[in-house]
Amino acid sequence: MKIETIEKNLPHEVSELICLKCYKRWIGVYPQETLLKDLECKCGAVGYVIKTGQTIEGEK
Repeated sequence: MKIETIEKNLPHEVSELICLKCYKRWIGVYPQETLLKDLECKCGAVGYVIKTGQTIEGEK
């Protein structure tokens, strides 16, 4: 039996993000309701993450 988390079915967003504290870029996947100011970078900074451009579209 495969166990999957309930979050798998939540609407989500995929986009390129950057931390304005350490300048690291990455592709982030997060629930649509999440505010960017609440995202945390690997460097530990919260409130420094912004989107660098468009949302990345997946399969429909």
